[in-house]
Amino acid sequence: MGIDAQYNLIEIVSGKSVMTGSTFSRLSYDVPGQLQRFSRQRAFRNAEDRACQEIAENIQTRLASFFTAGS
Repeated sequence: MGIDAQYNLIEIVSGKSVMTGSTFSRLSYDVPGQLQRFSRQRAFRNAEDRACQEIAENIQTRLASFFTAGS
């Protein structure tokens, strides 16, 4: 399971881009059994949720660094 994300922080007043970046998350998940259709779908959804959470944390950390540095 992999998700790639690109983000762009835009200043509202001027409409200029002040920060851009990209991040990614790669996770694996176990399929409990090939015949267990709902378990397979749930495992995929859980991996997707964990990947999205990891990407959100990466972006949040980068934004915090950006605003702390004051640039």
